[in-house]
Amino acid sequence: MAEDTKKTRIPPNSKESEMMVLGCMLTNVNALNVAADSLEDFDFYYTEHQTIFSALKGIYRADKPADIHIVGEELKRQAKLDNIGGISYLTTLAQYAGTSAFIEEYVQLVREKSVLRRMIVTAQGIEKTALEEPADVLAALDAAQSQLFQISQENQRHGGVTIKDLISGLKADSKMPYLKELQERQQKYQERGPDQPGITGIPTHYIDLDKMLNGFNNSNLMILAARPAMGKTALAVCLAENICFKNHTPVGIFSLEMSATQILHRVICSQAEVESEKIQTGSLSGSEYQRVVAAVNMMQKHTMLIDDQPGLKITDIRARARRMKEAHNVGFIVIDYLQLISGSGNNRSSENRQTEISEISRMLKNLARELNVPILCAAQLSRKVEERQGHRPMMSDLRESGSLEQDADVVMMLFRRDYYDKYDKPGMAEVIVAKNRHGPVGDVQLAFRKEIGQFANYSPVHSAADMAKGNKEAFSAFSPEE
Repeated sequence: MAEDTKKTRIPPNSKESEMMVLGCMLTNVNALNVAADSLEDFDFYYTEHQTIFSALKGIYRADKPADIHIVGEELKRQAKLDNIGGISYLTTLAQYAGTSAFIEEYVQLVREKSVLRRMIVTAQGIEKTALEEPADVLAALDAAQSQLFQISQENQRHGGVTIKDLISGLKADSKMPYLKELQERQQKYQERGPDQPGITGIPTHYIDLDKMLNGFNNSNLMILAARPAMGKTALAVCLAENICFKNHTPVGIFSLEMSATQILHRVICSQAEVESEKIQTGSLSGSEYQRVVAAVNMMQKHTMLIDDQPGLKITDIRARARRMKEAHNVGFIVIDYLQLISGSGNNRSSENRQTEISEISRMLKNLARELNVPILCAAQLSRKVEERQGHRPMMSDLRESGSLEQDADVVMMLFRRDYYDKYDKPGMAEVIVAKNRHGPVGDVQLAFRKEIGQFANYSPVHSAADMAKGNKEAFSAFSPEE
């Protein structure tokens, strides 16, 4: 027993698989291309194999043929030939090569052993950090999760792709040739019905907003900014409702300002179209109660996660968002709101708050790319809006940091004129798209039903003169002019 405990455990490796990969690379051009594009030096456990692979990859990048003689000369030039066992070992590898048609399987075996070794090294680093009892435990936990998640992401990532591989479909996300994918997209466009939106992102079901933004696209960080009490939380929740209930997409909401019960109350009011006060007091009519029951039954069939933990740090949000993605495969994340998020550090003084906001916005953008989902983050505008004539917001009104303008893919600002003057376009809201990295900017008109906290598509009301003209044209066949 004592000898077994003292015995050193060898990290996971497969010498035969490494020899097979190198042997195939020495004898087959296709195997050289596949392995050089799929593996790195550190994926090999044995030092001599790392050296040989490095030489093979250098030859591959120089677009030269690779065989025993050329690789041997390259290693001799680097004074490393004796280190790998000389020409005789290269000859052994070439003889060891199996069927080169199975090169992908050999490469996969080598990569899997490499991933296991990286997991062990990362776990040992995590253990060392934990034993040192860091001051910020949550930051250490986020770093540990990030390191393990990075191993998973890098195992699926390649160094770079050529446009030839993308066009042919070899390295495309859809695994289809570009022209074939375009033909199918064109066919779907021609076949779709009048009610189906012609967008490639996630539809918000606000028609004008979808046209301008092409829906909410994956990996995008979107900022929804407004002054307090303007309705930014209501709009963010309405967007989450539409995406969750109409698209059947799991949605995650981080509510740092309101509790989960309050968010649920807003959602039920909007979906049942019943006034908030009636639900709170219970003064419902029979039909209103039935609408609430129908809304509740419908909502239970969908996945909407609400995390209402107050005072979250950006590291907490990242960790919880990863768990949402892994456990429920959320396709859209809402954060309400930015100014309530703390940075990863312990101190939150006013002089470094601008740096802290810059860190938060940068980490949110990285999170959107990491999870490959659109993230909508609400934010407050500064008081400059109140001092300006007309009170129309601008992108420079974003509070505390200009980095939000740089990191965000889309910046939207909510503006309701009846907030300042109840007679100025009552029940109307304007979404000002001030930045759109992948499309046009402009204004979108929405209707706002304040009593149920719901934003809806706006249908402009024609003037009496226009209506009279339309009626006259419609009935002209029945009352011909003399």
